[in-house]
Amino acid sequence: MTEILKEVTTRKSDESDLKIRDIVVAVDLSSHSEKTAGYAAELAKSLRATITLVHVFAPEAITEFTTETIHESYEEQRRSAERKLTGLAEKIQETGSDCNTQFRIGDPADEVSRTAFSLNADLIVTASHHPSFLARLFRADQAPRILHSAPCSVLVYHESTKIW
Repeated sequence: MTEILKEVTTRKSDESDLKIRDIVVAVDLSSHSEKTAGYAAELAKSLRATITLVHVFAPEAITEFTTETIHESYEEQRRSAERKLTGLAEKIQETGSDCNTQFRIGDPADEVSRTAFSLNADLIVTASHHPSFLARLFRADQAPRILHSAPCSVLVYHESTKIW
C-alpha cells in the first residue's frame, strides 16, 4: 500500500494537470476581439504560453456576374484585414507575450479548429459577440460552433459589463 501511495504521489508531482503552452485566439478584428486578445495575452504571460492569433476571412461569393470592381474590393478588404491582424500581433508582443499570426480563408469555426489541431494547441480563446437567439439561429456567433468542433479546451471571453 505504501508503494502505491508513493507512486501516485510521485506521478502527481511530476505531472501538471494544467499544461497550457500553445493558445489559439480567434479574432474577427473588432474592438471586442482585440480585448479578447489582450485577455489571452495576460493569460499566456502567466502560463508562459505562446499565442497564435487566427483571423478567418470569409471567401468571396463567386458568381458568373462578379465584376473586376467587386474583386478589387475583396482584395483590398483582405489586405486590410491582414494589416490589422499584424498590427494586433504587434500590440500583443509589446506586452511581452510570444505572439504569432495565422490568416485563413474559409469558414471561421472550421478554420480556427483546424489551426488549433495543426498547432496541437492546448486552448482556444474566443469571444462571444451575439448572445441573442436570432444571432445564434443565423450563425452570427462563432463561439458555439468553435466549441463543438474544437480539438482542445475552449475559453469564451465575455467583456465585463454591469447588469444593474
